[in-house]
Amino acid sequence: MVSHVRGSYENWPIAGSYIRRVIGEKWTPEFSGKPMNFEQAALSLMPRKVYETFVKEYNEKQWGVSATELSAELCKRFEVRENDDPRLMPHHKYQGIPVDGYANMMKRMLDGIPVWLNCDYLQDRSLVKPTKMTIFTGPIDEFFNHSLGWLKYRGQRRTTEFLPNVDRYQVAGQVNEPLHEGGPHIRTLEWKQMLPPGSVNSAKGTVITREVPFTPDHPQDYEYPFPDEANKRLYQAYRAQAEEVGDVLICGRLGEYKYFDMDHSIARAIVLSKRLAESDKIREAA
Repeated sequence: MVSHVRGSYENWPIAGSYIRRVIGEKWTPEFSGKPMNFEQAALSLMPRKVYETFVKEYNEKQWGVSATELSAELCKRFEVRENDDPRLMPHHKYQGIPVDGYANMMKRMLDGIPVWLNCDYLQDRSLVKPTKMTIFTGPIDEFFNHSLGWLKYRGQRRTTEFLPNVDRYQVAGQVNEPLHEGGPHIRTLEWKQMLPPGSVNSAKGTVITREVPFTPDHPQDYEYPFPDEANKRLYQAYRAQAEEVGDVLICGRLGEYKYFDMDHSIARAIVLSKRLAESDKIREAA
């Protein structure tokens, strides 16, 4: 993954050699103490030039507000490295995406399970009568009919383009566009570069997708829980309600109002499924 900044391409997360080249060997964080917002948290981790070039405007595009309005906890997703390891998660043993893609992965997971499309469970909950439990992965505030208020979410508009006469469009499979001057999109994806080596040798042209953040009006477009303190408090109030509902598990990125990465989403699903299986065994034994 790389970031495009003012005509150059730099690794993201930022490489240690970039900081030594642009900032120098010795630098100290501009902010110390307990950060009260995202900007303060970022400036406690990285030089201001790195923050303003790679982080500030990217997150303002992503969330649609000033960086000072975002939660300091959002900075837990970033790190400043002393080395030049180009991987997003260097401490993970395995890196990559499913060989056959996520669509086939989901298809195999749902094999043998009835699937209803174009069906809004919340419009008529009587249509589904679970024998043991309902697992709901939609917005938690929508499940409770927004009784305590509306949580805020962000989504992305994606435009996909086929370039028939281009063999390779960009330098990496994902190129971030962190500055406003680069356009409203936050990144461009080139799918050809994410396929297994050797599988695209005969492919003509390439396909790219640009992602532009926006605030959606409809729950079907919700993707990202909004990282600020007001929405965190509102979510916690909804979570207290959810704990009182005995036959429903509300989970997932929208159900738990948490910015899970894909690996964390899968790990969370495995943890929850094991808990349900164990509680089922306990009930049967009783």
